[in-house]
Amino acid sequence: MKKITIQNEYLQAEILPDFGAAVSSLRVQNVQVLRMDYGQLGCANVLAGGIPVLFPFVSKIKNDEAVWNGETLTMPLHGFVKDMPFAVAEQAPACCVLELTSNEMTKRFYPFDFVLRLTYALEGKKLVTTASVKNNSPEELPYVIGYHPYFLAPDRTKTAFSFGLKEYWNYLQPDADGNPKHGFLDGPLSLADAHDTVFWNGDAACEIVNYQQGYRARITGDASFDTVTICTTQQDAACIEPWQAKPGAAYDRSMCQILKPGEERSCRYEIEAEVI
Repeated sequence: MKKITIQNEYLQAEILPDFGAAVSSLRVQNVQVLRMDYGQLGCANVLAGGIPVLFPFVSKIKNDEAVWNGETLTMPLHGFVKDMPFAVAEQAPACCVLELTSNEMTKRFYPFDFVLRLTYALEGKKLVTTASVKNNSPEELPYVIGYHPYFLAPDRTKTAFSFGLKEYWNYLQPDADGNPKHGFLDGPLSLADAHDTVFWNGDAACEIVNYQQGYRARITGDASFDTVTICTTQQDAACIEPWQAKPGAAYDRSMCQILKPGEERSCRYEIEAEVI
């Protein structure tokens, strides 16, 4: 299994080019921040852990199908990029760049010509991820980027969590029609509770403090990351996921990032980690 290791005086990160360019390990002064199950790789990369990259859409799409110019194509949960191999474009001690260029396989899901370029850089105690998408198609390209960090938390009762988002859809409490429960958070959120919940409306910066493992992680993104999904249904982990849109963007272009032909756009999010 090919791994790229980048490190500085505070952090060490490992990236898996052949498995969606996911970050598989993040250590701060030798304290592991992420949960990873390598045995899941190749079967269900998004469930293995680490930090899968979600593109061109987040969440589950109805019937796993998207319609492009009248043609119905399969669109897997959280997009297809998480299952694709990336090329290593650049590598340095504290930084690496990986690229996915559209090809015959990607066009089975997404009929656009594009280049997705991921730059992972360690800046002090921060893992900074910059994603750049270029549209090489003769038509507009809609997309959403998200990330799916699995923060290591075998005992979530020994964690604290904070953020500034208030409005939510709770997918664990659907209504009579099967739609997620809509509500507003009126107090702090506990990761010890069961969550599969999408939050928006407010400050999307998050912080998890894990007193058992001994780390603090702050998750922030640029203004495009206005949605955070919290999922605690996976063993030994708390998933705190920055997204550029709520579920449903595949059906609603007004929720998407839109690139004109030849246009390129970047977004940035970061995890700042420290030992407590």
